[in-house]
Amino acid sequence: MKAQVNLSQVLQGGLAALVGWLFKTVNDLQQEVTALQVEVINSNNKLSDVLNIIQNIDSEITEIIWKIGG
Repeated sequence: MKAQVNLSQVLQGGLAALVGWLFKTVNDLQQEVTALQVEVINSNNKLSDVLNIIQNIDSEITEIIWKIGG
């Protein structure tokens, strides 16, 4: 028996593998983006906390300066 290579089947197999790889890659990237979004949100929250602390310190320093100067 002679084995015949059907070009159409080879192309379909290759395309199926490519599509599978693309779906996996997109899924992996979506998960990475989600993880990075969580990190950005956490960083923004920490930055907001630091800014609040700085504002409180600024208010206290201003009050001290007024008391010393007045």
